[in-house]
Amino acid sequence: MAERDSHSPGHDETIVPVEPGFKKPGPAVPQREPGRGLSVPVRVAALGGLVIAAAMVFVWLPNWVDEQQTQEPVVEQPPPEPPQEQGPVYTAEELEALREQADGLLAQLLNQQSRLDQRSASGWGGADYETYQELGRSGDDAYLADAFADSVDAYRQALDLGELLLTRSIELINAAMDAAREALEAGNADVAAEQFSLVLKIEPDNAGAQAGLLRAQQLPDVLALVRRGEDLERSGDLQGAVRAYREAVALDGLWVPARTALAALEAAISARRFDELMSRGLNAMAAEEFDDAYELFGQALALRPGSEDARSAQMQAEQGLKLEQIALVEARALAFEARERWTDALNQYNDALQTDSTLAFAQEGRTRTQYRVDLELKLQNLIDHPNLLFDDGVLHDAQLLATEAGAIAPRGPRLGEQVDSLARLLRMASTPLPVQLHSDERTEVTLYRVGRLGQFLVRDLELRPGAYTAVGSRPGYRDVRRTFTVLPGQSLDPIRVECVEPIG
Repeated sequence: MAERDSHSPGHDETIVPVEPGFKKPGPAVPQREPGRGLSVPVRVAALGGLVIAAAMVFVWLPNWVDEQQTQEPVVEQPPPEPPQEQGPVYTAEELEALREQADGLLAQLLNQQSRLDQRSASGWGGADYETYQELGRSGDDAYLADAFADSVDAYRQALDLGELLLTRSIELINAAMDAAREALEAGNADVAAEQFSLVLKIEPDNAGAQAGLLRAQQLPDVLALVRRGEDLERSGDLQGAVRAYREAVALDGLWVPARTALAALEAAISARRFDELMSRGLNAMAAEEFDDAYELFGQALALRPGSEDARSAQMQAEQGLKLEQIALVEARALAFEARERWTDALNQYNDALQTDSTLAFAQEGRTRTQYRVDLELKLQNLIDHPNLLFDDGVLHDAQLLATEAGAIAPRGPRLGEQVDSLARLLRMASTPLPVQLHSDERTEVTLYRVGRLGQFLVRDLELRPGAYTAVGSRPGYRDVRRTFTVLPGQSLDPIRVECVEPIG
Protein backbone atom coordinates (compact mmCIF):
# COMPACT_ATOMS: atom_id res chain seq x y z
CA MET A 1 0.00 0.00 0.00
CA ALA A 2 1.53 3.29 -1.05
CA GLU A 3 0.56 6.83 -0.33
CA ARG A 4 -1.19 8.71 -3.14
CA ASP A 5 -2.96 12.00 -3.87
CA SER A 6 -6.74 12.21 -3.49
CA HIS A 7 -8.82 13.46 -6.47
CA SER A 8 -12.11 15.22 -6.14
CA PRO A 9 -14.90 14.49 -8.67
CA GLY A 10 -14.30 17.82 -10.44
CA HIS A 11 -10.56 17.21 -11.20
CA ASP A 12 -9.37 17.62 -14.78
CA GLU A 13 -7.68 14.17 -14.90
CA THR A 14 -9.23 10.94 -13.68
CA ILE A 15 -7.22 7.71 -13.09
CA VAL A 16 -9.17 4.86 -14.68
CA PRO A 17 -8.37 1.42 -13.27
CA VAL A 18 -8.02 -1.54 -15.62
CA GLU A 19 -10.51 -3.67 -13.73
CA PRO A 20 -12.41 -1.52 -11.28
CA GLY A 21 -14.79 -4.41 -10.37
CA PHE A 22 -17.81 -2.24 -10.25
CA LYS A 23 -19.86 0.05 -12.70
CA LYS A 24 -20.79 3.61 -12.12
CA PRO A 25 -24.41 4.60 -12.88
CA GLY A 26 -24.63 6.60 -16.18
CA PRO A 27 -27.10 9.29 -17.19
CA ALA A 28 -30.61 7.95 -18.05
CA VAL A 29 -31.46 8.00 -21.80
CA PRO A 30 -35.09 9.20 -22.45
CA GLN A 31 -37.36 6.71 -24.38
CA ARG A 32 -40.21 7.56 -26.76
CA GLU A 33 -43.74 6.18 -26.26
CA PRO A 34 -44.92 3.77 -29.00
CA GLY A 35 -46.77 5.44 -31.93
CA ARG A 36 -46.32 8.94 -30.55
CA GLY A 37 -45.19 11.45 -33.20
CA LEU A 38 -46.07 9.44 -36.50
CA SER A 39 -48.39 10.74 -39.32
CA VAL A 40 -51.76 9.03 -40.42
CA PRO A 41 -50.54 7.72 -43.84
CA VAL A 42 -47.54 6.22 -42.21
CA ARG A 43 -49.72 4.55 -39.61
CA VAL A 44 -52.05 3.02 -42.43
CA ALA A 45 -49.07 1.73 -44.36
CA ALA A 46 -47.63 0.21 -41.28
CA LEU A 47 -50.93 -1.47 -40.40
CA GLY A 48 -51.25 -3.06 -43.86
CA GLY A 49 -47.75 -4.44 -43.64
CA LEU A 50 -48.53 -6.01 -40.32
CA VAL A 51 -51.63 -7.80 -41.73
CA ILE A 52 -49.65 -9.27 -44.62
CA ALA A 53 -46.90 -10.40 -42.30
CA ALA A 54 -49.39 -12.11 -40.01
CA ALA A 55 -50.90 -14.08 -42.91
CA MET A 56 -47.48 -15.27 -43.99
CA VAL A 57 -46.70 -16.43 -40.51
CA PHE A 58 -49.83 -18.55 -40.30
CA VAL A 59 -49.23 -20.13 -43.71
CA TRP A 60 -45.45 -20.45 -44.02
CA LEU A 61 -44.17 -20.66 -40.50
CA PRO A 62 -45.58 -24.15 -39.56
CA ASN A 63 -44.07 -25.76 -42.65
CA TRP A 64 -40.69 -24.09 -42.02
CA VAL A 65 -40.66 -25.22 -38.49
CA ASP A 66 -41.34 -28.87 -39.46
CA GLU A 67 -38.54 -28.76 -41.96
CA GLN A 68 -36.12 -27.34 -39.42
CA GLN A 69 -37.04 -30.03 -36.90
CA THR A 70 -36.34 -32.81 -39.43
CA GLN A 71 -33.11 -31.23 -40.69
CA GLU A 72 -31.37 -29.92 -37.55
CA PRO A 73 -31.40 -30.86 -33.84
CA VAL A 74 -32.82 -28.37 -31.47
CA VAL A 75 -30.11 -26.37 -29.61
CA GLU A 76 -31.06 -25.32 -26.09
CA GLN A 77 -30.43 -21.67 -25.42
CA PRO A 78 -28.64 -20.75 -22.13
CA PRO A 79 -30.79 -19.01 -19.60
CA PRO A 80 -30.49 -15.28 -19.72
CA GLU A 81 -28.07 -13.67 -17.29
CA PRO A 82 -29.72 -11.94 -14.36
CA PRO A 83 -29.59 -8.22 -14.63
CA GLN A 84 -26.58 -6.67 -12.85
CA GLU A 85 -27.51 -4.75 -9.73
CA GLN A 86 -26.67 -1.13 -9.68
CA GLY A 87 -24.60 0.20 -6.69
CA PRO A 88 -25.81 3.01 -4.49
CA VAL A 89 -25.63 6.47 -5.90
CA TYR A 90 -23.80 9.06 -3.73
CA THR A 91 -23.93 12.78 -3.79
CA ALA A 92 -20.76 14.80 -4.19
CA GLU A 93 -20.78 15.65 -0.48
CA GLU A 94 -21.12 11.94 0.47
CA LEU A 95 -18.30 10.99 -1.87
CA GLU A 96 -16.06 13.65 -0.33
CA ALA A 97 -16.86 12.40 3.19
CA LEU A 98 -16.06 8.80 2.18
CA ARG A 99 -12.79 9.93 0.62
CA GLU A 100 -11.76 11.72 3.81
CA GLN A 101 -12.68 8.65 5.87
CA ALA A 102 -10.61 6.47 3.53
CA ASP A 103 -7.66 8.87 3.90
CA GLY A 104 -7.81 8.61 7.71
CA LEU A 105 -8.03 4.82 7.64
CA LEU A 106 -5.18 4.67 5.13
CA ALA A 107 -2.95 6.72 7.46
CA GLN A 108 -3.73 4.32 10.32
CA LEU A 109 -3.06 1.37 8.05
CA LEU A 110 0.32 2.74 6.96
CA ASN A 111 1.35 3.22 10.61
CA GLN A 112 0.15 -0.29 11.45
CA GLN A 113 1.99 -1.72 8.44
CA SER A 114 5.21 -0.05 9.69
CA ARG A 115 4.78 -1.66 13.11
CA LEU A 116 4.20 -5.06 11.55
CA ASP A 117 7.24 -4.63 9.29
CA GLN A 118 9.34 -3.79 12.37
CA ARG A 119 8.15 -7.04 13.89
CA SER A 120 8.92 -8.98 10.67
CA ALA A 121 5.31 -10.10 10.34
CA SER A 122 6.01 -11.49 6.88
CA GLY A 123 8.10 -14.22 8.52
CA TRP A 124 5.44 -15.47 10.93
CA GLY A 125 2.09 -13.97 9.85
CA GLY A 126 1.35 -16.71 7.31
CA ALA A 127 -1.99 -16.62 5.43
CA ASP A 128 -3.37 -13.91 7.71
CA TYR A 129 -0.55 -11.58 6.72
CA GLU A 130 -1.14 -12.32 3.01
CA THR A 131 -4.85 -11.58 3.48
CA TYR A 132 -3.87 -8.39 5.29
CA GLN A 133 -1.82 -7.26 2.31
CA GLU A 134 -4.54 -8.26 -0.18
CA LEU A 135 -7.10 -6.22 1.76
CA GLY A 136 -4.75 -3.26 1.68
CA ARG A 137 -4.27 -3.58 -2.05
CA SER A 138 -8.04 -3.93 -2.63
CA GLY A 139 -8.57 -0.79 -0.62
CA ASP A 140 -5.94 0.99 -2.71
CA ASP A 141 -7.55 -0.13 -6.01
CA ALA A 142 -10.98 0.96 -4.86
CA TYR A 143 -9.55 4.29 -3.71
CA LEU A 144 -7.93 4.88 -7.11
CA ALA A 145 -11.26 4.04 -8.80
CA ASP A 146 -13.01 6.60 -6.58
CA ALA A 147 -14.99 3.72 -4.99
CA PHE A 148 -14.38 5.18 -1.57
CA ALA A 149 -17.04 3.12 0.20
CA ASP A 150 -15.32 -0.10 -0.96
CA SER A 151 -11.95 1.38 0.03
CA VAL A 152 -13.20 2.22 3.55
CA ASP A 153 -14.56 -1.30 3.97
CA ALA A 154 -11.30 -2.92 2.80
CA TYR A 155 -9.12 -0.67 4.98
CA ARG A 156 -11.24 -1.40 8.05
CA GLN A 157 -10.98 -5.12 7.52
CA ALA A 158 -7.20 -4.78 7.07
CA LEU A 159 -6.87 -2.73 10.28
CA ASP A 160 -8.83 -5.29 12.27
CA LEU A 161 -6.70 -8.12 10.94
CA GLY A 162 -3.54 -6.09 11.60
CA GLU A 163 -4.50 -5.66 15.25
CA LEU A 164 -4.94 -9.41 15.49
CA LEU A 165 -1.47 -9.88 14.02
CA LEU A 166 0.05 -7.39 16.51
CA THR A 167 -1.66 -9.19 19.37
CA ARG A 168 -0.36 -12.46 18.03
CA SER A 169 3.19 -11.04 17.95
CA ILE A 170 2.99 -10.28 21.67
CA GLU A 171 1.68 -13.78 22.33
CA LEU A 172 4.48 -15.23 20.22
CA ILE A 173 7.07 -13.21 22.14
CA ASN A 174 5.72 -14.32 25.52
CA ALA A 175 5.47 -17.95 24.49
CA ALA A 176 8.95 -17.93 22.96
CA MET A 177 10.46 -16.25 26.03
CA ASP A 178 8.85 -18.84 28.32
CA ALA A 179 10.06 -21.70 26.13
CA ALA A 180 13.54 -20.18 25.93
CA ARG A 181 13.80 -19.81 29.69
CA GLU A 182 12.65 -23.36 30.26
CA ALA A 183 15.16 -24.64 27.73
CA LEU A 184 17.90 -22.56 29.33
CA GLU A 185 17.12 -23.92 32.78
CA ALA A 186 17.11 -27.44 31.36
CA GLY A 187 20.53 -26.86 29.81
CA ASN A 188 19.29 -27.06 26.21
CA ALA A 189 21.34 -24.28 24.62
CA ASP A 190 20.16 -24.88 21.03
CA VAL A 191 16.44 -24.65 21.79
CA ALA A 192 16.98 -21.65 24.03
CA ALA A 193 19.00 -19.85 21.36
CA GLU A 194 16.36 -20.67 18.73
CA GLN A 195 13.53 -19.27 20.85
CA PHE A 196 15.44 -16.14 21.86
CA SER A 197 16.34 -15.56 18.20
CA LEU A 198 12.65 -15.86 17.29
CA VAL A 199 11.83 -13.14 19.81
CA LEU A 200 14.55 -10.92 18.38
CA LYS A 201 13.18 -11.37 14.88
CA ILE A 202 9.85 -10.03 16.09
CA GLU A 203 11.31 -7.46 18.51
CA PRO A 204 15.02 -6.78 17.80
CA ASP A 205 15.41 -4.43 20.80
CA ASN A 206 14.09 -6.92 23.38
CA ALA A 207 16.72 -6.66 26.14
CA GLY A 208 15.62 -9.88 27.84
CA ALA A 209 15.97 -11.85 24.63
CA GLN A 210 19.36 -10.28 23.89
CA ALA A 211 20.67 -11.23 27.34
CA GLY A 212 19.08 -14.68 27.09
CA LEU A 213 20.64 -15.32 23.69
CA LEU A 214 24.07 -14.42 25.09
CA ARG A 215 23.51 -16.82 28.00
CA ALA A 216 22.43 -19.56 25.59
CA GLN A 217 25.55 -19.02 23.48
CA GLN A 218 27.77 -19.23 26.57
CA LEU A 219 25.91 -22.16 28.13
CA PRO A 220 28.11 -24.91 26.58
CA ASP A 221 31.21 -23.33 28.13
CA VAL A 222 29.42 -22.92 31.46
CA LEU A 223 28.35 -26.57 31.47
CA ALA A 224 31.88 -27.69 30.63
CA LEU A 225 33.31 -25.66 33.53
CA VAL A 226 30.75 -27.09 35.95
CA ARG A 227 31.58 -30.66 34.86
CA ARG A 228 35.27 -29.88 35.28
CA GLY A 229 34.62 -28.54 38.77
CA GLU A 230 32.69 -31.69 39.70
CA ASP A 231 35.55 -33.88 38.46
CA LEU A 232 38.12 -31.88 40.45
CA GLU A 233 35.94 -31.97 43.54
CA ARG A 234 35.64 -35.76 43.33
CA SER A 235 39.40 -36.06 42.96
CA GLY A 236 39.96 -33.98 46.11
CA ASP A 237 41.29 -30.85 44.40
CA LEU A 238 38.87 -28.52 46.14
CA GLN A 239 40.71 -25.31 45.29
CA GLY A 240 40.81 -26.29 41.61
CA ALA A 241 37.09 -27.05 41.74
CA VAL A 242 36.42 -23.64 43.29
CA ARG A 243 38.32 -21.95 40.48
CA ALA A 244 36.31 -23.86 37.85
CA TYR A 245 32.98 -22.98 39.50
CA ARG A 246 34.01 -19.35 39.80
CA GLU A 247 34.85 -19.21 36.09
CA ALA A 248 31.41 -20.65 35.33
CA VAL A 249 29.72 -18.05 37.54
CA ALA A 250 31.81 -15.31 35.93
CA LEU A 251 30.47 -16.37 32.51
CA ASP A 252 26.88 -16.68 33.68
CA GLY A 253 26.08 -15.44 37.16
CA LEU A 254 22.46 -16.59 36.76
CA TRP A 255 23.33 -20.25 36.16
CA VAL A 256 22.00 -21.78 39.36
CA PRO A 257 23.92 -25.10 39.30
CA ALA A 258 27.25 -23.26 39.15
CA ARG A 259 26.32 -20.85 41.94
CA THR A 260 24.96 -23.66 44.10
CA ALA A 261 28.02 -25.85 43.61
CA LEU A 262 30.36 -22.94 44.35
CA ALA A 263 28.49 -21.94 47.51
CA ALA A 264 28.38 -25.54 48.79
CA LEU A 265 32.08 -26.12 48.12
CA GLU A 266 33.14 -22.83 49.69
CA ALA A 267 31.03 -23.67 52.73
CA ALA A 268 32.70 -27.09 52.98
CA ILE A 269 36.16 -25.55 52.68
CA SER A 270 35.28 -22.94 55.28
CA ALA A 271 34.01 -25.62 57.67
CA ARG A 272 37.18 -27.65 57.20
CA ARG A 273 39.32 -24.56 57.79
CA PHE A 274 37.28 -23.67 60.88
CA ASP A 275 37.76 -27.13 62.38
CA GLU A 276 41.49 -26.99 61.65
CA LEU A 277 41.90 -23.60 63.35
CA MET A 278 39.93 -24.71 66.40
CA SER A 279 42.05 -27.85 66.74
CA ARG A 280 45.29 -25.90 66.49
CA GLY A 281 44.02 -23.33 68.97
CA LEU A 282 43.13 -25.98 71.54
CA ASN A 283 46.55 -27.57 71.15
CA ALA A 284 48.17 -24.18 71.76
CA MET A 285 46.02 -23.75 74.89
CA ALA A 286 47.17 -27.11 76.18
CA ALA A 287 50.78 -26.03 75.67
CA GLU A 288 50.02 -22.72 77.48
CA GLU A 289 50.85 -20.83 74.32
CA PHE A 290 48.00 -18.47 74.97
CA ASP A 291 49.10 -15.79 72.51
CA ASP A 292 49.06 -18.25 69.59
CA ALA A 293 45.78 -19.76 70.79
CA TYR A 294 44.11 -16.36 70.96
CA GLU A 295 45.16 -15.60 67.36
CA LEU A 296 43.96 -18.97 66.04
CA PHE A 297 40.56 -18.67 67.72
CA GLY A 298 40.27 -15.16 66.29
CA GLN A 299 40.78 -16.53 62.78
CA ALA A 300 38.12 -19.17 63.44
CA LEU A 301 35.69 -16.45 64.55
CA ALA A 302 36.38 -14.52 61.36
CA LEU A 303 35.23 -17.55 59.37
CA ARG A 304 32.20 -18.18 61.58
CA PRO A 305 31.35 -15.03 63.58
CA GLY A 306 28.40 -16.61 65.34
CA SER A 307 30.32 -19.60 66.74
CA GLU A 308 29.97 -19.76 70.51
CA ASP A 309 32.66 -22.44 70.70
CA ALA A 310 35.22 -20.20 69.03
CA ARG A 311 34.19 -17.19 71.11
CA SER A 312 34.39 -19.14 74.40
CA ALA A 313 37.76 -20.62 73.47
CA GLN A 314 39.13 -17.20 72.62
CA MET A 315 37.96 -15.85 75.98
CA GLN A 316 39.78 -18.70 77.72
CA ALA A 317 42.89 -17.98 75.71
CA GLU A 318 42.56 -14.29 76.62
CA GLN A 319 42.28 -15.19 80.30
CA GLY A 320 45.26 -17.49 80.05
CA LEU A 321 47.16 -14.79 78.22
CA LYS A 322 46.23 -12.30 80.92
CA LEU A 323 47.37 -14.66 83.67
CA GLU A 324 50.52 -15.35 81.75
CA GLN A 325 51.15 -11.65 81.33
CA ILE A 326 50.42 -11.02 85.02
CA ALA A 327 52.81 -13.75 86.06
CA LEU A 328 55.39 -12.32 83.70
CA VAL A 329 54.87 -8.82 85.11
CA GLU A 330 55.28 -10.09 88.66
CA ALA A 331 58.42 -11.98 87.77
CA ARG A 332 59.90 -8.96 86.04
CA ALA A 333 58.98 -6.64 88.90
CA LEU A 334 60.60 -8.93 91.48
CA ALA A 335 63.70 -9.14 89.31
CA PHE A 336 63.89 -5.35 89.17
CA GLU A 337 63.48 -5.22 92.95
CA ALA A 338 66.29 -7.69 93.44
CA ARG A 339 68.56 -5.44 91.39
CA GLU A 340 67.28 -2.37 93.24
CA ARG A 341 65.79 -0.91 90.05
CA TRP A 342 62.89 0.46 91.99
CA THR A 343 61.49 2.73 89.28
CA ASP A 344 61.36 -0.12 86.75
CA ALA A 345 59.68 -2.39 89.28
CA LEU A 346 57.13 0.30 90.09
CA ASN A 347 56.26 0.67 86.40
CA GLN A 348 55.61 -3.07 86.13
CA TYR A 349 53.20 -3.03 89.06
CA ASN A 350 51.40 0.03 87.67
CA ASP A 351 50.96 -1.69 84.30
CA ALA A 352 49.53 -4.77 85.99
CA LEU A 353 47.07 -2.66 87.96
CA GLN A 354 45.89 -0.94 84.80
CA THR A 355 44.97 -4.39 83.46
CA ASP A 356 43.34 -5.49 86.73
CA SER A 357 43.15 -3.07 89.64
CA THR A 358 42.30 -5.87 92.07
CA LEU A 359 45.65 -7.67 91.78
CA ALA A 360 46.90 -7.94 95.38
CA PHE A 361 50.54 -8.64 94.51
CA ALA A 362 50.61 -5.53 92.30
CA GLN A 363 49.02 -3.38 94.99
CA GLU A 364 51.56 -4.55 97.59
CA GLY A 365 54.41 -4.27 95.13
CA ARG A 366 53.46 -0.74 94.14
CA THR A 367 53.41 0.35 97.82
CA ARG A 368 56.75 -1.29 98.51
CA THR A 369 58.55 -0.02 95.43
CA GLN A 370 57.08 3.48 95.70
CA TYR A 371 58.61 3.77 99.19
CA ARG A 372 61.97 2.59 97.94
CA VAL A 373 61.85 4.97 94.98
CA ASP A 374 61.14 7.89 97.28
CA LEU A 375 63.85 6.77 99.76
CA GLU A 376 66.41 6.44 97.03
CA LEU A 377 65.62 9.86 95.63
CA LYS A 378 65.97 11.49 99.07
CA LEU A 379 69.23 9.74 99.85
CA GLN A 380 70.69 10.54 96.49
CA ASN A 381 69.64 14.17 96.72
CA LEU A 382 71.48 14.60 100.05
CA ILE A 383 74.49 12.81 98.67
CA ASP A 384 74.53 14.95 95.54
CA HIS A 385 73.98 18.17 97.54
CA PRO A 386 75.87 17.83 100.87
CA ASN A 387 75.63 21.56 101.56
CA LEU A 388 71.99 20.94 102.40
CA LEU A 389 73.25 19.32 105.60
CA PHE A 390 74.62 22.66 106.80
CA ASP A 391 71.06 23.54 107.72
CA ASP A 392 70.28 22.30 111.20
CA GLY A 393 66.76 21.22 110.26
CA VAL A 394 67.95 19.35 107.21
CA LEU A 395 70.74 17.79 109.18
CA HIS A 396 68.29 16.54 111.75
CA ASP A 397 65.96 15.03 109.10
CA ALA A 398 68.94 13.49 107.29
CA GLN A 399 70.05 11.78 110.47
CA LEU A 400 66.56 10.28 110.87
CA LEU A 401 66.53 9.23 107.23
CA ALA A 402 69.89 7.58 107.56
CA THR A 403 68.71 5.67 110.60
CA GLU A 404 65.56 4.53 108.74
CA ALA A 405 67.48 3.43 105.68
CA GLY A 406 70.06 1.63 107.76
CA ALA A 407 67.34 -0.48 109.38
CA ILE A 408 66.14 -1.95 106.08
CA ALA A 409 66.97 -5.59 105.61
CA PRO A 410 68.05 -7.18 103.48
CA ARG A 411 70.08 -4.24 102.33
CA GLY A 412 71.13 -4.29 98.74
CA PRO A 413 74.50 -2.99 97.61
CA ARG A 414 73.01 0.20 96.18
CA LEU A 415 71.15 1.06 99.37
CA GLY A 416 74.18 0.14 101.46
CA GLU A 417 76.33 2.48 99.41
CA GLN A 418 73.83 5.30 99.78
CA VAL A 419 73.51 4.78 103.55
CA ASP A 420 77.27 4.74 103.98
CA SER A 421 77.72 7.85 101.86
CA LEU A 422 75.09 9.72 103.79
CA ALA A 423 76.50 8.60 107.13
CA ARG A 424 79.90 9.91 106.13
CA LEU A 425 78.42 13.22 105.08
CA LEU A 426 76.48 13.41 108.33
CA ARG A 427 79.61 12.89 110.36
CA MET A 428 81.40 15.54 108.42
CA ALA A 429 78.46 17.92 108.72
CA SER A 430 78.26 17.25 112.47
CA THR A 431 82.02 17.54 113.24
CA PRO A 432 83.01 21.11 114.39
CA LEU A 433 86.01 22.78 112.80
CA PRO A 434 88.28 25.48 114.35
CA VAL A 435 87.45 29.04 113.34
CA GLN A 436 89.26 32.19 114.68
CA LEU A 437 87.62 35.62 114.83
CA HIS A 438 89.61 38.91 115.26
CA SER A 439 88.22 42.27 116.52
CA ASP A 440 89.38 45.51 118.23
CA GLU A 441 87.84 45.04 121.70
CA ARG A 442 85.51 47.99 120.98
CA THR A 443 83.19 46.33 118.44
CA GLU A 444 80.27 44.26 119.69
CA VAL A 445 80.29 40.98 117.64
CA THR A 446 77.32 38.68 117.05
CA LEU A 447 77.65 35.38 115.15
CA TYR A 448 74.40 34.12 113.60
CA ARG A 449 73.57 30.46 114.37
CA VAL A 450 75.88 30.78 117.48
CA GLY A 451 74.89 33.90 119.38
CA ARG A 452 76.35 37.12 120.87
CA LEU A 453 80.14 36.96 121.31
CA GLY A 454 80.69 40.46 122.77
CA GLN A 455 83.92 42.53 122.48
CA PHE A 456 87.22 40.76 122.06
CA LEU A 457 90.52 40.94 120.39
CA VAL A 458 90.77 37.25 119.34
CA ARG A 459 88.14 34.52 119.73
CA ASP A 460 88.61 30.84 118.91
CA LEU A 461 85.48 28.83 118.08
CA GLU A 462 84.52 25.26 117.07
CA LEU A 463 81.90 25.48 114.32
CA ARG A 464 80.12 22.76 112.35
CA PRO A 465 80.41 23.01 108.60
CA GLY A 466 78.01 25.50 107.12
CA ALA A 467 77.48 29.12 106.22
CA TYR A 468 77.88 31.75 108.95
CA THR A 469 77.45 35.52 109.25
CA ALA A 470 79.26 37.70 111.82
CA VAL A 471 77.91 41.21 112.50
CA GLY A 472 79.87 43.98 114.32
CA SER A 473 78.41 47.16 115.80
CA ARG A 474 79.94 50.21 117.63
CA PRO A 475 78.37 53.49 118.64
CA GLY A 476 79.25 56.26 116.21
CA TYR A 477 80.38 53.80 113.56
CA ARG A 478 78.77 51.93 110.74
CA ASP A 479 77.98 48.25 111.33
CA VAL A 480 80.02 45.64 109.50
CA ARG A 481 78.95 42.20 108.23
CA ARG A 482 81.22 39.29 107.46
CA THR A 483 79.91 36.01 105.82
CA PHE A 484 81.98 32.86 105.66
CA THR A 485 81.52 29.13 105.09
CA VAL A 486 83.01 26.33 107.09
CA LEU A 487 83.70 23.29 104.99
CA PRO A 488 84.96 19.91 106.03
CA GLY A 489 88.58 19.37 105.21
CA GLN A 490 89.25 23.06 104.56
CA SER A 491 90.97 25.57 106.88
CA LEU A 492 89.86 29.19 107.09
CA ASP A 493 91.95 32.31 107.56
CA PRO A 494 91.02 34.39 110.63
CA ILE A 495 87.80 36.35 110.19
CA ARG A 496 88.17 40.10 111.19
CA VAL A 497 85.07 41.84 112.51
CA GLU A 498 85.55 45.54 113.58
CA CYS A 499 83.80 48.81 112.92
CA VAL A 500 86.24 51.38 111.49
CA GLU A 501 84.02 53.82 109.53
CA PRO A 502 82.69 56.69 111.68
CA ILE A 503 79.19 57.95 111.09
CA GLY A 504 78.84 61.64 109.95
